Amino acid sequence: MSTNDNTPAKTPAQMAKPYGTAAAAAASKAKKAEPAAPESAAQNDSTKAIEKLEIKTKAVNANNIARVANSQLTANDEKLLPLVSLKTGKPMEKFPATSKDIEKLGLIYVDAILNGLEADRAGNEAVKKERLRLQIGLKPNPA
Repeated sequence: MSTNDNTPAKTPAQMAKPYGTAAAAAASKAKKAEPAAPESAAQNDSTKAIEKLEIKTKAVNANNIARVANSQLTANDEKLLPLVSLKTGKPMEKFPATSKDIEKLGLIYVDAILNGLEADRAGNEAVKKERLRLQIGLKPNPA
């Protein structure tokens, strides 16, 4: 088996690529084409879950300190220590400055604050405002 130029033809073994080269090239192409490995996606999910848990834990701690301070207030015009959202860890928007300001809050803001504290939002406006007072650390309004 020779060609016209009198060079001997190569055997199939001589023409084959070294062992593993074809497999390595195919694997390399497959790695480039496939999306991120499932382990890294799971790791990202775990990291995000841990970050959310850290935010919530810090918010719970901050809110507990604020509740203790708020529970010591004796007049309805004393400044409240604001609570933070358990979801974002940031101060609540439209948080009442004093306990008398709770009565001035609209229902939308009461619901938003209760939602940020992951508190129950069932009931009418009076029930929700009373629940908010308790979440803030204030004593219940006397009947």
